[in-house]
Amino acid sequence: MDQQKIGCFIARQRKEKGMTQGELAGKLGITDKAVSKWETGKSMPDLSLFVPLCTLLEITLNELFAGERILAEQLKTKTDEVLLQVITDWLGGDAGSGKRKEAEGTALCDILKVENVSKRYRAGGLETAALHQVSFRVEKGSFVGIMGASGSGKTTLLNLIAAIDSPSEGVIEIGGKRTADLSDEEMAKFRREHLGFIFQEYNLLNTLTIYENIALALTIREEPEKDMDGRIRKLAGKLDIQSVLMQFPYEVSGGQRQRCACARAVVMKPDIILADEPTGALDSASARQLLDTFTMLCKEEGAAILMVTHDVLSASYCDRILFMRDGEIKTSLERGDADRQTFFARILQKTAWLEEESWK
Repeated sequence: MDQQKIGCFIARQRKEKGMTQGELAGKLGITDKAVSKWETGKSMPDLSLFVPLCTLLEITLNELFAGERILAEQLKTKTDEVLLQVITDWLGGDAGSGKRKEAEGTALCDILKVENVSKRYRAGGLETAALHQVSFRVEKGSFVGIMGASGSGKTTLLNLIAAIDSPSEGVIEIGGKRTADLSDEEMAKFRREHLGFIFQEYNLLNTLTIYENIALALTIREEPEKDMDGRIRKLAGKLDIQSVLMQFPYEVSGGQRQRCACARAVVMKPDIILADEPTGALDSASARQLLDTFTMLCKEEGAAILMVTHDVLSASYCDRILFMRDGEIKTSLERGDADRQTFFARILQKTAWLEEESWK
């Protein structure tokens, strides 16, 4: 995609509608600066803004990606060309492997069960429903994504699964244990031993080396030093960070820091890894490398990963996508045997459909 061309097209259509940058930003609930970045080709609109932006400018999604008006007689041919170009630009030529095989020696079973979970908050006598009757399951060795616009309930759901917060109703089971049945002390121990966390901003300790950051949880659990060293170095080799183990986080790249965070999450062999926008602070090359790492962890380590993301590229690496809106799971999408390019296109179409539904 040509961001400069798209930016000029957005600016031209905005002006034709008689809107200033501030007026367009106000209608979309964003800042003037964001619109200015689009129009100068410095960035693209967030996925959740594609449909509302097209509605306000009275253009189609394909016209937005093409950066130009598409004549009716060219609609079918041009639409296919645009979609192919978008997929090629965002995914590259690698088609991926389709449905992943079960990790060797790993039996398929539900590692996470979320059943009829609701969350309500009270403030000043008012009650707000953040989640409503959410239900889904995650199998061992699977890579599941959660997508939705800001405020859809993604982070609230992740916090409930991590037992950082408690549901108002419903049941959450991890590895066969109901988190609500555990005391605070038991939950802290359970969280350390059964959950792995990967955040957008890495959350590494700059006073510790990469090796020491990975080893920290094992040290707290008083693992034998010999066993700990072997496990860390083997994992570092798989994640291609063995050469930076003795360096500090500020001395390595963002992609290496995030792979260190991966190693820290995986080294304890948790039941499930919770990843909150893990590619948000990475460039495109580092993001792809991290997502390839996630795929490897599912396949070779039998890790289950639940990833919150708004990015279609990241979502295309998953086995299944749950789409959230207004605190509910509105629909889901299974990858099945599809290659990554095909799954990417299906996610994009499903997201556009959901956005259109929300604007009706």
